[in-house]
Amino acid sequence: MFRQAATIAAIMAVASCSGSAGDDGTNLVTIGVSGDIDDVGDPTLGPGDPIERFEEEGQASAITYDPGTDTFTVDNLAFDGTGVYDRDDEVATLNGFRVYENNNPTERRAYKALYLESASGLSRVAVVRTGSYLGFGFGGFVYARDGEVVLPTTGQATFQGDYAGLRVFSGQGGIQYTTADAELIVDFEDFVSTRAVEGTLTNRQIFDTSGALVDTLPTLILATGDISDAGELTGNASSQRFDAGAGAFVDFEEGNYYGIIGGADADEIVGVIVVQGTDPDDATIGFQETGAFIAIETP
Repeated sequence: MFRQAATIAAIMAVASCSGSAGDDGTNLVTIGVSGDIDDVGDPTLGPGDPIERFEEEGQASAITYDPGTDTFTVDNLAFDGTGVYDRDDEVATLNGFRVYENNNPTERRAYKALYLESASGLSRVAVVRTGSYLGFGFGGFVYARDGEVVLPTTGQATFQGDYAGLRVFSGQGGIQYTTADAELIVDFEDFVSTRAVEGTLTNRQIFDTSGALVDTLPTLILATGDISDAGELTGNASSQRFDAGAGAFVDFEEGNYYGIIGGADADEIVGVIVVQGTDPDDATIGFQETGAFIAIETP
């Protein structure tokens, strides 16, 4: 598997009713600071910087959107045909996210992609994965904040929003969709230190690629994490399941979450979550879930 991180040249810009993106699909969103997730917390950045982050070891690059045909192009993914993705013909939307597939008759591997933009147009996120390999395969994610943000220095705030993910496997092929309700709580008064954000993913569900419900998942805990001066956040994510044989809760998933506070009034958070685990019924099968959310401050 190709391990080198690929620079994201641009992130998709979905056209609104006013036609904010060019009809030829070339009006790309310009992001001020681009880097992989290892750069989260860069002390040289501040709340005045627009920021884009991509997966450290992901392969997807140069993501562009064409509003005229409702397609986007992803470069640098192995065997995804021409790299042109259009709306999925079975599940066009998933918990508010647009769903895409490389529906190319000459494709060698099937890829799925998720995309969401906030109502303000200031936050956006995309995830691409494939289930066509016995390992986790190729893919990537990118999330971004446009413009500057003024971060509060007092009070706390709760952010809630929709989450959608792609679940792939090692030890077998296949891909599934996941959905959940995301909630994050930010303590703005502790911005002078770290450990200022935490949250949960609840009501988690798994769907097959036809949209049929497969199973449910336990609540994912977003442990108390760090927030940088620029409003970037990161922390650990994990869940437990009940083991009937042991009569106790045991570890099930673990990974990380990443995000950026944005919006005109620091009232939205865009981010991604990546967790892995082992099938409790077959220790030879591993799974990886990569998902995204945009959470909006509640009144």
